[in-house]
Amino acid sequence: MTEFAHLAAHIATTETVTIVTTRSSGDEVATPIWAVTVDGVPYVRSAYGEKAAWNRRARSGRPVAFTLADGRNAERDARAALADRRLAVTVRHIAHDAPEQDAVDAAFRAKYGHTPHIGAVVSDDARALTLRVEPA
Repeated sequence: MTEFAHLAAHIATTETVTIVTTRSSGDEVATPIWAVTVDGVPYVRSAYGEKAAWNRRARSGRPVAFTLADGRNAERDARAALADRRLAVTVRHIAHDAPEQDAVDAAFRAKYGHTPHIGAVVSDDARALTLRVEPA
């Protein structure tokens, strides 16, 4: 299994994952987020729209990675989560009306439908900020 396939499997089976994004200063930030896979391809969305700093940083072109640890590590201590093993990735913005958006919605509903926050992640605003995660 390639490292990226391992990351995709981790994202598929882990409730909360950690994305590591980079500020313009070069400082790294670990953020716990929700993520899904569709046909083995990881996707992330911002439930908080443009207000989510991690999503803005990910789209900035600066380095992005995911840790291979449970995202609860970053929930407890984001600074310590920066020491977790990670894999560098690239992200590509997916158009609001791209064909895979419906499958991404379905994947988020299947994985997180038990939470009261699912509506925010499958909203039009969230769809507009969908990122496809690809190997670096």
